[in-house]
Amino acid sequence: MCQHCQQVITELDINIELFLQKLDILPNKKQLSEFDQTIICQSLLGYSRQQIANIVNLSEQNIRDRLSKYIYPKIAELMQVDQEQIAGNWVIILNFLLNTNNGYKLNPAPQLNNDNFQGSFGRQIFLYPPNQEIVKLQIEGTQFYQQGLYYQALKCFLWAWKKELEIYGIGNPEILIYINNCLIEYKQSLLQTREIEVYTLAVVVPFYHNHGHVAAEILRGIAQIQLQLNLPIFDKINLEKEINLEDIRPHTFFTLNNTVYPLSLRILIVNDPNNLYASYNQTAENLANLASQLNLIAIIGHYSSEMTKKALQFYSQKGLVLVNSSSTSNELSYLSGGESLSFFRLTTQDSINAKKLGEYLKDILTVKSQPKVAIIYNKNSSYSNSYRNSIKKYLEEYEESFILLSECSYISENYYQFQKYIEDIKQKEVDIIIVIPDGGIESNSLNNAGLISRLNLNNCLIAGSATFYHENVLHWIDEQSQNNLVNQNNDQIIACIPWHWYSQENGCNGENQLAKNFCEIGKELWGEEKLTWRSATAFDSVLIVLRTLEKHNKYIQDSQSLLIKMNQYFKEQKKQVRGVTGIIEFHENGDRINPPAEIVAVKWDAQQQKWKWTV
Repeated sequence: MCQHCQQVITELDINIELFLQKLDILPNKKQLSEFDQTIICQSLLGYSRQQIANIVNLSEQNIRDRLSKYIYPKIAELMQVDQEQIAGNWVIILNFLLNTNNGYKLNPAPQLNNDNFQGSFGRQIFLYPPNQEIVKLQIEGTQFYQQGLYYQALKCFLWAWKKELEIYGIGNPEILIYINNCLIEYKQSLLQTREIEVYTLAVVVPFYHNHGHVAAEILRGIAQIQLQLNLPIFDKINLEKEINLEDIRPHTFFTLNNTVYPLSLRILIVNDPNNLYASYNQTAENLANLASQLNLIAIIGHYSSEMTKKALQFYSQKGLVLVNSSSTSNELSYLSGGESLSFFRLTTQDSINAKKLGEYLKDILTVKSQPKVAIIYNKNSSYSNSYRNSIKKYLEEYEESFILLSECSYISENYYQFQKYIEDIKQKEVDIIIVIPDGGIESNSLNNAGLISRLNLNNCLIAGSATFYHENVLHWIDEQSQNNLVNQNNDQIIACIPWHWYSQENGCNGENQLAKNFCEIGKELWGEEKLTWRSATAFDSVLIVLRTLEKHNKYIQDSQSLLIKMNQYFKEQKKQVRGVTGIIEFHENGDRINPPAEIVAVKWDAQQQKWKWTV
């Protein structure tokens, strides 16, 4: 970048590189020379022709000729005015460039980060890979984004995406979202000219929980649906003449837009500390207050039931829709009237999950008379309590089939205290352990669950809730198998979840075409089986917003109008849409009607020589 261009960027906040680039691609016009570019920059900065002549070492007459023959004709064509209107009048040209509707005024992303809030359209990285070369590219991308230099940010993020694919074989969903956001910002004026509406969603994920694995799972679903919606838009405006999008384009591809009305999605990624006791956690409150400034029409989140319940009071007061993809507590079925209007839950509530798990246990254990059951949960978690209450109620209804041996409510407590309980139930020869870790609101919960793997798993069945479904479990089993404590032919660990890659109805080989395509595209972007239930429900959370926008695009301009139309469409008119996780329809309280629930188990894959969750 020449020093004169940098001076225009610094002093005038104008994306002069974009302006010069557009002047050069005009048809049937000679490309601007380095002299011409300098003349334009200095003219915008207010220098006279005499001063410019001294800078570029040309005569004033030469400057005048270049302006009239090459520079003014190009600018007039780009501005779609007569050359006489702008010749010698750089104030008009400057005002054109400063007009935010024309896309040259640099608008750095809002300063979203403070002690109580972390949000990013592209100005901050949350998921860092181990490779420092990739990290450097990511950081450069965020720095350009902060300056409003979206083209440069886009190139850095594309390089980082490609490099991560080359090294690790899977893409980074956070970076793919930023690539899409940069494309929208870079082509904002053209999108407006083509009347392509840009809608902004926020997704709130817990980056601190389980080393960011949960956040990555959710963001894969979000990034994938954003790409499927936006890529056809970028194709229509012939963006590939300037930017090569082949590195983010899956070979298997289909558009999700069911109407001729063109729209695109911009995604704000928000970090939720997800800590039950953090008084400083004002994520929801801050996001609700920023919603109007950021033109948010809906929010996808939060992960844990506790954070979701806390957040709803702030979102409902601002007329914001909260589409939830992961919170399952029964408490969320009994919201106040105003909060229930804002709430749409894509995943399966605890009462249904627990019943499904209980029925499965009852069916497979009929050969053994009254198996002894232990329940392990976190008394401090409303979700964990909710699931425990539901499964305990089921066990009590069938007390002739089960013996409730004991309960442990302190899975999140001291390591040694919990280990003592594990040793105790091992000596009592427990047959079934039902594990209900919280959603990451207390750090020890998931880690302590790993102690259960120290049991002789050949003689005990571990049955977990959806929060137990993690790759961590596979690592625990792998350790035990190396010590010959696990029979590779037995299903010793199971979990009840809403969706799986190999779901019989909604998986890669099922009858649901949308789900099959979801897996096919996901395989190219993230790798086989990297899409989990958290990815699928996140995808469907955005999908129901998209279907509402398609149906009522002329009437939806803000979050309040979206809330009204979603309530009318889904809760009053009882309409339904097909998603990756099956048919989606809602009760008036925001709960999904007939939500999916299925049992998966940890099994040994002889071909791949590894443990994996599967149906």
